[in-house]
Amino acid sequence: MFLRRVSLAVLFALGATALCAQDAPQGSGVASETVESREVSATKGTKLVFPVLVFDRSRVLSQSAAGQALEAEIDEARAALLAENEQIYADLETEEQEIADAKPLMSEEAFRLRAQEFDTKVTEARSAQDQKARDIQTLYDDGIGEIEQKMNDALATIARDLGAVVVFERGQVYLMNGAIDISRLVIEKLDEDLAEDTDTAPADQDTAPSED
Repeated sequence: MFLRRVSLAVLFALGATALCAQDAPQGSGVASETVESREVSATKGTKLVFPVLVFDRSRVLSQSAAGQALEAEIDEARAALLAENEQIYADLETEEQEIADAKPLMSEEAFRLRAQEFDTKVTEARSAQDQKARDIQTLYDDGIGEIEQKMNDALATIARDLGAVVVFERGQVYLMNGAIDISRLVIEKLDEDLAEDTDTAPADQDTAPSED
């Protein structure tokens, strides 16, 4: 609650709207300016300054190309693991039934050994599948970490360009003017960076020295 109050106080202290580096003409609506309109204002010789900016982390992750690609990769991996788990379960269930059917034909010692081997097999299979699930979670966490690093770089660039002194995550703000939300700009910056990485990757491979 204290953080929300501080966020609100900062927003109102700085006007919670875009501020103009030059005096606005009489009758102009500075409050109606948005972050996205800065290019238009720049062509008119007016540099817009946004001391406070806000972004929506969940929106950036869900709508950016990098975030969507990661989500698709994780969904595919989880679906494959689920299908594999179902197949393993079906195979173990069949084997368990075979052991039960063979019990009358086996000595007590032979059955006990077979049952122990089966229990060990079940335990090892469960452990292996659990590790695969953890690997998928690690893949997701690492992917999110990489995206957030690029997101932080994008935020720093945008904040510098707009003269911001503070950037809040939307969940930290109690009340705000939508004009200071830069989520779309961050998404566009991430998509541009991803496109550049994709374009340069084949070129790097093509220019690699060939082995004689």
